[in-house]
Amino acid sequence: MPGFDCSTYLCVRATRVLLACCLYLMLSISSAVCEDDLSSLELYNGAETEILSGSRSPRPASQTAENITVVTSEDIAAINAHTLADILTYVTGVQLEMTRTPGTPVNLEVQGSNFNHVLVLLDGVPINNLADNFPDISSIPVQLIERVEIVKGAASSSWGNALGGVINVITKLPDAERTVGGMVSASYGQRETLDGRAELSGTKERFGYYLTGGTVRSDGLLSGNMSNKDNFYGKLQYELPARGTLTFTTAVMDGKSGLFGAGPDMGKMDSTLVISTLAAQYQLMDHLKVDATLVAGKSNMTLLRQGLIAPATVGSLVTEVDEDRRGANVQLSWLDELQRIAFGIDFEHVTAHLKNPIVRAELLNRSADRTGIYLSDTITLGRFAVTPSARFDSTGSAGDHFSPSLGVTYALTENSVLRAYTSRGYSLTSLNRSTSAEKVWTSQFGFETGDVPYLWLKGTLFRNDTWDVRAGLRDGEIYQRHVKEGAEFEAKTLPFFRTSLTAGYTYIRGTLGDNGPHLRGIPKHTLQIGLQYKDDSAFQAQLNGRFIDWDQPETGRYGAVIWDLHLRKAFEFSRVSLEVFASLRNLFNDYQYIDPIYANPGRWAEMGVRCSF
Repeated sequence: MPGFDCSTYLCVRATRVLLACCLYLMLSISSAVCEDDLSSLELYNGAETEILSGSRSPRPASQTAENITVVTSEDIAAINAHTLADILTYVTGVQLEMTRTPGTPVNLEVQGSNFNHVLVLLDGVPINNLADNFPDISSIPVQLIERVEIVKGAASSSWGNALGGVINVITKLPDAERTVGGMVSASYGQRETLDGRAELSGTKERFGYYLTGGTVRSDGLLSGNMSNKDNFYGKLQYELPARGTLTFTTAVMDGKSGLFGAGPDMGKMDSTLVISTLAAQYQLMDHLKVDATLVAGKSNMTLLRQGLIAPATVGSLVTEVDEDRRGANVQLSWLDELQRIAFGIDFEHVTAHLKNPIVRAELLNRSADRTGIYLSDTITLGRFAVTPSARFDSTGSAGDHFSPSLGVTYALTENSVLRAYTSRGYSLTSLNRSTSAEKVWTSQFGFETGDVPYLWLKGTLFRNDTWDVRAGLRDGEIYQRHVKEGAEFEAKTLPFFRTSLTAGYTYIRGTLGDNGPHLRGIPKHTLQIGLQYKDDSAFQAQLNGRFIDWDQPETGRYGAVIWDLHLRKAFEFSRVSLEVFASLRNLFNDYQYIDPIYANPGRWAEMGVRCSF
């Protein structure tokens, strides 16, 4: 039918079904909820949670102006996740272009931003590479993750190179309750898909430790999409006799993965990432704390491309990349009932070598010293909290940048808040070009409440005005201005009949300038649906659905919701806990992708067992 948009129609139908379900739940919930459950849902999964990522100073949710989503370790266990990519698959406002075999690279977007606009941190250290600012989120195993904080929108006033947002991975602490504890886990699925992992954790007197390691491998759920990755993470912590701690961490991610295989075309990647930190924290006074961190990181990657490597040219192209980071951070924090001040200095020396042995040329051979100075203050004035922040960065390769931001929250009640936030940000899309800096103004207005009976609700209106966006690689550089504006909504119910419902929807309108042509390939509609059941016998079932309208009908295929089912059953013994789990992904064998070379896998199943002691 002329003018008929099938994907939009399906999204509207799914939204109507979701609203009807919510209405039914509200009508029936009063008789279904137990007396113990008659409390409101709290902001950010609980009043004890304090957000670190917005301003690098811990703040309660009621004083956090940025649009932030927090994913906890309990949320992660419920979806039988393998890597950080699996976690972000179910986050409202985040879109993954390639969700395929566990352990293989994934492009991510936050509210439609490019992959090279999002900063991904592990223990406060960027994992984005220097060649094109790509963060390999599939390289981070879930076992080491305590929680993930996702900042949507510019966060450069705190973190510098973060135009589109921040994915902050906060790792687990040593178990403070016992000397030795641990876990072993193994799962097996189709196409020899295996995830094996183990961890040890404990504390003796002043010394604590957390160690984990594992492997993720598969013959490939799609052609040419194999993976074989090993990982190790260790954290050693010593509590100083006075008020402070010393912490040493090391993370190693190493392995091979197939990018794609379509006819004569094939892509493979061999990569290693090593990150080490030495951090000291000391309470100078009752309200004054100092944090200092030394950072060392090294990565190398070999990328093989076979097939059509240039117009009318068939062959092999090998690219080798070696990168090195050395740096330090010092931060002073003043925390009291009226103010939360964070002042800090970041420094890092980065080096990158990229070459193509076929043409015997150094495509990138560059180093830079990057320095950032930032100041943030959250001022509490009755029901208001005002957060002015600013940062100055000298990038050493793409000029200097000043990134201010201002956030305001108003607490309507103890569990309801209004938010407004505006910020200027930038991202360095490559160390190789002095013109790599792309800039943005982010503006947001939203609310969050847990005061509606049996419901938690959150909504955000946003506008991201990005300029100096580089386009046109073959016939000279073209710089464009992209405007992406839209809305994001989330909802969650309290359990009734031991079942809770979550839902999220994101709408994005992208244009070239204010009134220019429509931008294609921007995720216009994104829908997330979750249904979770927990009973008293430690059985849990979770059904998740996701739909992304990529607005790319020429190459994309996205006419249906992709449904995943996750099951868990725990058995408690005297000193051991045994858990059996299983997942059936893409229940109805549907398609959802922006380009066929990165098509999603069909229906596939896995199951496993986890033993904690």
